[in-house]
Amino acid sequence: MVSKTHSQLIIVFLFLLSSLNITSTSYTHDAVNFDKWVSRNVKKYEERKSILKTKVKVAAPGPDLKLRDAESNKAIITVRQDGSGDFKTISEALNSIPPRNTRRVIVSISPGVYREKVMIPRTKAFVTLSGNAGNPPTITGNDTASASGRNGTPLGTFQSATVAVDASYFVAINIKFENCYLNSTTTKVASITAQKRSNSSLESGFSFKNCTVTGSGHVYLGRAWGDYSRVVFSYTYMDNLVLPKGWSDWGDQNRDSRVYYGEYMCSGPGANLAGRVPWARMLTDEEAKPFIGTQFIEGDTWLINTS
Repeated sequence: MVSKTHSQLIIVFLFLLSSLNITSTSYTHDAVNFDKWVSRNVKKYEERKSILKTKVKVAAPGPDLKLRDAESNKAIITVRQDGSGDFKTISEALNSIPPRNTRRVIVSISPGVYREKVMIPRTKAFVTLSGNAGNPPTITGNDTASASGRNGTPLGTFQSATVAVDASYFVAINIKFENCYLNSTTTKVASITAQKRSNSSLESGFSFKNCTVTGSGHVYLGRAWGDYSRVVFSYTYMDNLVLPKGWSDWGDQNRDSRVYYGEYMCSGPGANLAGRVPWARMLTDEEAKPFIGTQFIEGDTWLINTS
């Protein structure tokens, strides 16, 4: 998981209708191999011409100066539940990072199950949560939108997150975010995604690559929370919990011609395209290109190429 944003980004792990497990490719823990992964994935902006077809704005190439300075002055802090590290919990480690942080802080987390609510405010930029590829740590929680907060009122969707990131230049690698239990309160069948892109000029969207979707019950890949909702799944194995229709317009057929719901080179019983809604997109190589590298998240502006 990676993010860079100058507007609010909150990663919400909801507890909604079916047990669901989405996993992605792990990468070796040492810095050399991580640098190789970055070098392999960060593309030149000449390769992003096809992005214009999906109305994704092209930014100026190259990492910004704040990032260069942050990466040149890295700090590493360790989290070990047995007390042998700098901290025992992830939250304690994050609390040690000063507000208005300007250096890359790598929080190295040992294997284990961490039952805590992890919050990274926007004042703490340049945070990396890093686990071991062979035995990744698991961050888990069980808050729901209807659970009571400190003041006795319901938490609501965003406050129910197990992990919430509101900071720029965040990176997570080799971490398991567990217990996404989908139980829809608005429809009979839950959806893995509910992306709220409200007009075609917005750059937002979700891209899932090299994932595995498994679990029990039935789900849609996504429902159109916004009129121009955009979600793409590529190189993803889908078990039979994914309904044949694949996608939901949330009862508004006007959205069918506006949403951008794409699939590319997916496999498994849930990836059978025979029953898909007619407005789902089976992407060509060229159409998928913007979503399967780091171009979609403008990776070459904030993922340093160290080769």
